[in-house]
Amino acid sequence: MTWPIALPETLKLKGPLGWGLASLACFIVFLFLTFPYGPLQNRLLSELNRASGWEVRAADWSVGLPAAIEWRDLVLAGPTIGTIPVEAARATVGVFQALLGRLVIDYAVQLPGVSQAGAGKATGSLNAASWSLLGSVAVDGHLQQMDLAAILKPYVSRGTVQGDFKHRWDSAQGSASALKGEGTVKVEVKDLVVERIAAGAATIPPLSFDRIQAALSCRDGACDVTELKGDGIDGSFTAQGRVTLQQPVQQSLLDLTVTVIPGAGFAQKAASLSLPPFQPGTPLTFKLVGPMMTARVAF
Repeated sequence: MTWPIALPETLKLKGPLGWGLASLACFIVFLFLTFPYGPLQNRLLSELNRASGWEVRAADWSVGLPAAIEWRDLVLAGPTIGTIPVEAARATVGVFQALLGRLVIDYAVQLPGVSQAGAGKATGSLNAASWSLLGSVAVDGHLQQMDLAAILKPYVSRGTVQGDFKHRWDSAQGSASALKGEGTVKVEVKDLVVERIAAGAATIPPLSFDRIQAALSCRDGACDVTELKGDGIDGSFTAQGRVTLQQPVQQSLLDLTVTVIPGAGFAQKAASLSLPPFQPGTPLTFKLVGPMMTARVAF
C-alpha cells in the first residue's frame, strides 16, 4: 500500500464543495436575518392605502420562514366600502431577486369565516423594478371563491367570485400612475344577491343572478368592457362600453349601454317601486352614465 492513498477525483471535490455550500448557506441565513422586513411591510401597506384610497390597518405582523411577512387581523376601511375584515395575509419575498435590486413578492390573502379548504383566498405575485416600488410595477392574481358579502356590504348579501387579473404600471409617473397602467380582469360571479341600491334619484331594486361573467381590458386610465353578462330568476342582461378610472376607484365614471331582458321576478319588483312597467321577456336598452356609486339611468 502506498501513502498517501490515491483518492478518486469526486472525493477530492468534497472539501472545497462542502466549504462553498456552507458559505452559501451562512450567507443566505445572514441575508434572511438582516433583510429590512419592517420598512418593507410599512411601504407595502402605504402603497395599498395610496392606490386604493382605503385605510389599511393590521393588528400585528411578524416575519415568516423562509423569507416572508405575515399580517394578522387586517381591516380595510373606506367611506363607501365600510370595513372589510381579512383573517391573514402573507407576502413571501424573493431574496435572490432582491440581491439584484428588484422586489419580487408572492402573496396570499385569506378572508375569515371560510370552512371550505382553498376558498376565500386571493393569491398572486408583485414584481417591482426596485425595493422602493419606484419604476415598473406588475401585479397579477387569482381569486378563489371570494365571499362578496364580506367585501361589498351592504350592497351584496350573497355571492362568490372567482377569476384572474393582471396589471402593470410605472410608479414614477405620479400618485395616480397605477390607474394609468394597463391590464386585464376576468371574473365569474355565482349565486349573487344584490340589495336595494340608490342610484342618483332612482333606486335599483334587489336583484338575484345565478351567474355573471365579466371581462375588462384597461389602458391609460380607461377600461373597455369586453364582456359583461348575467342571468338568473330576475332575468338576463348584457352590457358594453367604457369605465374611466378615477381616484378613489369608487368614483370611476361609467358609460355603459345595458340591455335587459326582464324575468317575471323583476317585473313584480319594478311595479312595487313605481318604476315603468316591464314586460317579461321583452328586451329593454338603456344607458348607465356617471360616477359608479351614483350613476344615472337614461332610457
